Amino acid sequence: MTLTKRMSKETMRILVRREPIFFGWILVGILGITTIISYGTTAYAFGVLLAPIAEHEGWSRAALSGAYALGILLAGVLGIPIGRLVDRYGGRVLMTLGSGIAAVVLITLSRVRDVWQFDLLWGVGLGLATALTFYSVSFTIVANWFSRRRGAALAWLTTIGGLASPIFIPGTGWLIANLGWRETLLILGLIQLGVALPLHALVVRRHPEDLGLLPDGHAAFDPSGRAAPAAPRPPKGMTARQALRCFPFWSLTAAGGIEQLAAMVISGHQIASMISRGFDPLFAAGIAGLIGVASLPGRFLLNQLSDRYEAQRLLALVLGTLGLGVIVLILATSAFWLYLYVVVYGIAFGARSPLRASVMAEHFGRRAYGTITAIQGCFIAVPAALGPLAAGWLYDRLGSYQLALWLTTASFAVAAVLIVVTPLPDAQKSIDF
Repeated sequence: MTLTKRMSKETMRILVRREPIFFGWILVGILGITTIISYGTTAYAFGVLLAPIAEHEGWSRAALSGAYALGILLAGVLGIPIGRLVDRYGGRVLMTLGSGIAAVVLITLSRVRDVWQFDLLWGVGLGLATALTFYSVSFTIVANWFSRRRGAALAWLTTIGGLASPIFIPGTGWLIANLGWRETLLILGLIQLGVALPLHALVVRRHPEDLGLLPDGHAAFDPSGRAAPAAPRPPKGMTARQALRCFPFWSLTAAGGIEQLAAMVISGHQIASMISRGFDPLFAAGIAGLIGVASLPGRFLLNQLSDRYEAQRLLALVLGTLGLGVIVLILATSAFWLYLYVVVYGIAFGARSPLRASVMAEHFGRRAYGTITAIQGCFIAVPAALGPLAAGWLYDRLGSYQLALWLTTASFAVAAVLIVVTPLPDAQKSIDF
């Protein structure tokens, strides 16, 4: 009897080899490109559009910020059913649908005449679109394709995706200055339709097991050298019910909510805050765009380091640095201070989301990663939505962003403390091969 016949099928599945070209890395690259478009045409575009629309149409910033807040809140609420669908079916159809919705909504927004129409379309339409296309979905996909190399994969995904702000913030500002805000929204919608939608439809896949692979690019094979389908076993990790009974879930969720509150204030109002202090609108948009450029080293290096060092400790350091960056923005009275803000805030900004994704994967595994992070996202969405809304309300009443920015600094500090007091994950539980 030959060695091949004597070996059981289970034994043959244990033996693995690394494929020369792992589809997971191709998937990371494509998702990075679609992330540029998904974030650039919605979240980053809003910060550029806020002041021009308010001035041109006479709509209050609080009312416009309400649309942004509604979108964040709705995305959080929808995250739970979407997370479960991604865990079960993958993100291909969902992300394709999200790009299509975003395209239709952006094109329709270019024709609205009343603020309630803007609020409804942006808040509901783009809220749904972003729930289907943002990092909450792409992180789940990547977390399923990688285990030991998860930090590196998230680093590459967010480094490519980090180009959204340096491309779309100044690009949107230029389009508004030369074409107007309505034509700008039309162009953004066409970019979603012509680029993001077909890439999602053609490339996105669910699990490596669907292609006969294991996480990180290993392929099951028998001793004769023929590749064999990966064992049909569920990924390791906690169920959503188990996660909800753990203290780390709630402490990380509280930290994430406070962190997102602060980050959304900056994302939605940093350009308007600079304009309110006399800086040129195009210059302010350029500064915000440079944040994305400055974030690239942080996105790549800090997340690469998370494969060797505790991602949780790195995350606490990043949140503290973000608070320091906001202080620099508060003190900014000249271009020099704004460039310093770009360096301090930007380096930390890019690393926060992928590090948080790594921390969640290390604590809870990939078995129900999409569902667990979606439940967390539902809680996070409330403070995240309130942040920009409160900042707009404070500006309308005080005529200044100073108080809102100081509260933002304090929020980053509190979030960092919560990360520090959260117990570190068991290293053995984070290995899912």
